[in-house]
Amino acid sequence: KEGQDMSGSGYDYDPVTLSPEGKNYQVEYAQKAVENSSSIVGIHCRDGVILGSEKMIISKLMLIDSDRRIYNVGHNIGMVINGIIPDGRNIISKARKEAQQYSEYFGVDIPHKTLTERIAFEYHIHTLQWGHRPYGSACIIAGYDENRKTFGLYMVEPSGIQYQYNGCAMGKGRQVAKNEIEKLDLKNMPCRDALFHISKILHKCHEEMKEKKFELELSWVCEESGYKHQLVPKDLVKQASEEALKSIEQDEMEDDEPQKISTNIEKQFQVYQFN
Repeated sequence: KEGQDMSGSGYDYDPVTLSPEGKNYQVEYAQKAVENSSSIVGIHCRDGVILGSEKMIISKLMLIDSDRRIYNVGHNIGMVINGIIPDGRNIISKARKEAQQYSEYFGVDIPHKTLTERIAFEYHIHTLQWGHRPYGSACIIAGYDENRKTFGLYMVEPSGIQYQYNGCAMGKGRQVAKNEIEKLDLKNMPCRDALFHISKILHKCHEEMKEKKFELELSWVCEESGYKHQLVPKDLVKQASEEALKSIEQDEMEDDEPQKISTNIEKQFQVYQFN
């Protein structure tokens, strides 16, 4: 019986039943779907916010632009999704409806904080009803509030929990990304310079699956984009990606150098002992 409880047996048929340990297994399964998917990253810089996605190329015949992970929600708000992509696209649709209704009712664009709270509620309501299952997708939201003149970066998880961040990541490479983001001085870094760093982070996240091809998808809302959420121009993405790959190769060479020196010392010591 104890083994059944730990595996979720009998307590994972719906999202409203808690196990004796206080776990909601369907939410945990949804979280696993998100954690095992491609990496997404968001960073809040000095003059704006950048979103990035590691987009797998699943077929040579597929049109790359047809498999988007980054979407506009309003003029000044964008979202990136991962996990079960159709679930994420449903969230995008809900977010756009919320933004449109707010604009029609109040006559101004919806603030990024308000939109995040409403999206988080949408996630959470799917953990409270028998006829639904939790969304198997997470999203990172970036926006600019024209009234308060502030930028915002948020992440919403399948449970409905949401926080505001200076930098955040989700997916297989989330821990690698978090470690790299913590090293950056984001408060003093402009978005143009941050393109290199977010490209490098996403390439590092992909190292475990080098045999699989992927494409970087980047967007920003900043002074350079006119405070509108837009995809980063392809030439800038290509330049940042190439510089990131060169930097990673250089880092690997520097890491290998001490090992070579240590190996040579050991060989010399062995020769000395033999003589």
